[in-house]
Amino acid sequence: MPNLNWTRIALHVIFWLTYLPINAVLSCILRGRTLEEEFFPALVGEAYSLPVKLLLVYFVFYYVIPLYLERSKIWQLVGLLLLSFLVATVLYRIEIVWVYFPLNHPNVSVSLFSFKGTLLTVFDLFITLAAAVTIKLLRMHYKSLEFEQELIREKLSSELNFLRAQTNPHFLFNTLNNLYVLARKKSDKTADAIMMLSKIMRFVLYECRAPRIAVSDEAKVVQDYIELEKLRYNQRLKVHYDEELDKPHTPIAPLLLLPFVENSFKHGASGTTGDAAIYIKLVLRDNELVFSVKNTVDKDFEATSWDNSNGIGLKNVQRQLDLLYPEQYELRLERENDFFKADLKINLDET
Repeated sequence: MPNLNWTRIALHVIFWLTYLPINAVLSCILRGRTLEEEFFPALVGEAYSLPVKLLLVYFVFYYVIPLYLERSKIWQLVGLLLLSFLVATVLYRIEIVWVYFPLNHPNVSVSLFSFKGTLLTVFDLFITLAAAVTIKLLRMHYKSLEFEQELIREKLSSELNFLRAQTNPHFLFNTLNNLYVLARKKSDKTADAIMMLSKIMRFVLYECRAPRIAVSDEAKVVQDYIELEKLRYNQRLKVHYDEELDKPHTPIAPLLLLPFVENSFKHGASGTTGDAAIYIKLVLRDNELVFSVKNTVDKDFEATSWDNSNGIGLKNVQRQLDLLYPEQYELRLERENDFFKADLKINLDET
């Protein structure tokens, strides 16, 4: 036996229990009678006609409406709707004339298909069916919207996972290049660099699986990456890092800040021949994060070259920001004399 949806059954029962007294009140009003005089008899009459209404409504719900979804069968739909309405009208009149009146008003004689009685029957059935179908269609509409929103969320989640899947190998590739340089120099710092890389990759592969991490954790991996990169360079590179976090455990999407730092080393240290400097500042105040990265660049450097040719740099970060913080962030990239500056501002309020 299939599992019953008791919540759905309860909602249907509530609908009909609410419908009966409301329709009884409407019946009293249409007849020009007071509620004290006619409410209970009208309620009894509604109870007698309820089985016919149930048959009509649920036939339309579970057979006619599904047929409506197949547009090519529109005429079959119309025919079935009219036929079911006709059958319900006949059954309604038979039930009222041959059952209700003989049991409750045996001295009253009523014609089976009088014009007025048939007209009231059609009106009653139409109002009942219209109310039930309207609620049904509204529910289907909202369910469709929910399904559509779920598809959109899944699509965005898949795209975000794809972007992050691009970021991780890109980060590993760049870092392995640094290790290669140290190994070629037979530097004593190679072992320390491998240990730092292992620590960062553990963070990237495991902790970054969560949709949000603490800002302090994101800041820590940025600092670890800075220390790893500094092993590669001599005194010609100076790195200044400042951090101010009023609430270190504020959640943020992982690996949003690291690409800015990666590119500052790529263009600020590797991309220049003389002395180089990188200035990094991270501030979190009142759930507003401000991240600034400034690095020296050559004279022929252009802002468009900040992004690399395979599209994993700036475009990747901007797309992640669009998905994760729509209309909640500002990103400004600009050339400032001998420096290139990236300023990112994110509103981290959870909405």
